[in-house]
Amino acid sequence: MAQLHLLFDFGGVLVDLDRARCVQAFERLGFDVQHMLGTYKQGGVLQQLERGETDVAGFCREMRRAAGSHHTPDADIVAAWESYLTEVPAERLDVLLKIRRHYPVSVLSNTNVIHWQQACQQFFRYKGLGIDDFFDHKFLSYEMGVEKPDPAIFHAVVAKMQVPAEDILFLDDSAENCEAARRCGMKAVVAPAHSGWLPLFDDDGRLTMAL
Repeated sequence: MAQLHLLFDFGGVLVDLDRARCVQAFERLGFDVQHMLGTYKQGGVLQQLERGETDVAGFCREMRRAAGSHHTPDADIVAAWESYLTEVPAERLDVLLKIRRHYPVSVLSNTNVIHWQQACQQFFRYKGLGIDDFFDHKFLSYEMGVEKPDPAIFHAVVAKMQVPAEDILFLDDSAENCEAARRCGMKAVVAPAHSGWLPLFDDDGRLTMAL
């Protein structure tokens, strides 16, 4: 029987998000991001950042330009964007480590350099471990120049992992992203946000569902 490879979404599935907190943090700086801030995909300069089409300095410049604010420091803008991510609870980290005893585990995320650095420096520093102790591969939209649900990102994942698409199980809280993965030959499960996906695995980290 072929080895199953697990591919996790990041935002919403592994890390909790707080849209209202992020909107308020930007509002305190005089910026309005409500029209750009999506659940599964961003718009405007936020999307440019997540596609790798601009860097942090360019992102901050564009935020200031759009708001007509010339004096807001880059650090304040970055901190406001970081406030979108809240935590990866220890129970999820513990389950990921158990899962990795049985399956290769990778992550596929529409994300950006600010949030990914936040993940590496804060959320996945756990029990003396770091980000590489949780994932075999990290597929990040800002590095790849493409976002879910574009089929190109799923084809790139398959090529990099060098396994048949049907041996990959994708877990994402977006039904649209899961359907896109299935069209590319992967197995996919809509994973409830927060810790709602934990019952998909037993206490030892093995999948409890039939595929």
